Amino acid sequence: METGFAELAALYEIASLDFPGSEKGLFREVVEKASRLFGVRRVILLLHAGGGGRACLTWGCYRLGIDDYRAYIEQNRSLPEAYARELGNGDDLGLLYLEKKGGFSPREVRLLDIFSKRLAEVLQAHYLQDRVRRANERFKLVVENSPMVAVLGLDHRGKPAQWNREAEQLFGIVRTNWGCKDLLRQVVPRERFKEALREVLRTGRASPPGEWMLQNRAGAGRWVLMSIVPVYEGPGEGGVFFMAVDITARKEAEERFRYLSVRDALTGLYNRNYFEEVMQRLDAEGRRPVSVITFDVDGLKLVNDCLGHAEGDRLLRQVAAVARKCFREEDFVARIGGDEFAVILPGAAYTNAARACARLVETVEARGKHGPELPVTVSAGVATAQTIRESVYEAFKQADDGMYREKLRNTNRVAGRILGFCMAALQEKDFLATGHAERLAVLGEQLGRSVGLTKEELDKLALLARVHDIGKVGIATHILFKPGPLAKEERDEMKRHVEIGYRIARSFPELAPVADLILQHHEWWNGQGYPRGLKGDEIDLLARILAIVDAYDAMTSDRPYRKALPKEEAIAELQRCAGTQFDPQLVEVFLKLIR
Repeated sequence: METGFAELAALYEIASLDFPGSEKGLFREVVEKASRLFGVRRVILLLHAGGGGRACLTWGCYRLGIDDYRAYIEQNRSLPEAYARELGNGDDLGLLYLEKKGGFSPREVRLLDIFSKRLAEVLQAHYLQDRVRRANERFKLVVENSPMVAVLGLDHRGKPAQWNREAEQLFGIVRTNWGCKDLLRQVVPRERFKEALREVLRTGRASPPGEWMLQNRAGAGRWVLMSIVPVYEGPGEGGVFFMAVDITARKEAEERFRYLSVRDALTGLYNRNYFEEVMQRLDAEGRRPVSVITFDVDGLKLVNDCLGHAEGDRLLRQVAAVARKCFREEDFVARIGGDEFAVILPGAAYTNAARACARLVETVEARGKHGPELPVTVSAGVATAQTIRESVYEAFKQADDGMYREKLRNTNRVAGRILGFCMAALQEKDFLATGHAERLAVLGEQLGRSVGLTKEELDKLALLARVHDIGKVGIATHILFKPGPLAKEERDEMKRHVEIGYRIARSFPELAPVADLILQHHEWWNGQGYPRGLKGDEIDLLARILAIVDAYDAMTSDRPYRKALPKEEAIAELQRCAGTQFDPQLVEVFLKLIR
């Protein structure tokens, strides 16, 4: 419970992050919260938005250029001591990078994901607000200089007397049979506009600028800011002038800003701020009963590590879509954290809320069973504020505690299902189906016994043979099975599979013993391998053994990009690479075994 309160306190701290007036001020808040909540020793914030430029804010770092910091982040982002997240979904806002001595716990990583999402929301709202402000300034300039202002003058008979090109385009003016009736048919709401026009003619005073919708016959509309100015030229003469500016873009930006203020950008559900506003409002109104459901996507961190954050985001959107359909229109469904969701059900008794919760859990799991996609499950909790003495927030906390208890019960089952999916995906993306792993295990055991490996080491080598390329589940199929040579970008992407595999193995106790070996199995004897450039005996013996038998089996087996090489050519290639790519002594022992 103490941990739960600490995490709740951290979540409130994160939720309080807001834009203080400048990017530097925001960075100071980021540093203060990151150092106090997570004990980080280094913070780098790369910003891409805001006027189209680039900015780099650092704390605890040496003075470097932006490109140098980016290179530093790319070099270190996979290390346990580092945390790096791109900010924004679809919008390239920038990159947050943190370092902590000793590395981050899974709980801290989950909180940091929430922290980075909140930072992205703050930046996104700031940039959008700044764009709206600049749009308003441009609008003022346009009005003062008139070129973009639509000006339409109607005489006392309601016929167009004067207009400019903008008015032609905005109002659709034609020189024949066009008049006030055509204008009135376009303006929405029509009756209110008629009343405004009558008031101008009655008082002889111009109307203040008003926002109106102009709709064409197809129903498409444009927003305009329009004033009505009376013109008196003598008895029976005169008319009115309409001066309008198209503000459709501004209205859309304002609507987007309002949307972002209450909605989660990824899922379209309500965000945490709005969720808490609803809880406070219901408490103030005293409505009872009010039920609360909390749920989160099981194993999302494993999904992100195994299949990438794009797949994790897809799962979140999928669960959000299911949640929308499982609850009533009057219910408030929100995403309140990285993988956490909550629902407020006004007027719902506990039994009804429990049925809705069960329907959600069953629907999500049933949807995840269809097709070859990753199986999806959620853990959930339910609680109800029955009387005015029980706050909605207390119900939310009880539901959250129940959800976490359920999540603990599901942990091993979920991890097993994800691991099973990864192994099945590896079989499709690699060459396990053709006996590759079995051949590596046999060859590895023969070479291992020849150099005196213990039974424990031989068992570890057999496991490594089976899962050394598990990181390929995170690599695009078109790269894995490309029939021709890979481009540089594709080669760089392919190299990521050892780091992906390392993260996957670290996530599962069954694979953790070989995680470091997976990371090393593409290191070269001469130090020219990847990802860390280890050389010689710095590379674990088991990884050196696997590198040799894997290369031999790859050369003597059919692959999408070539046919199998004759045994003699494979032996010659191993001899050529001994001392550069491979351990020369191990190559010598291996060649004696296979000749």
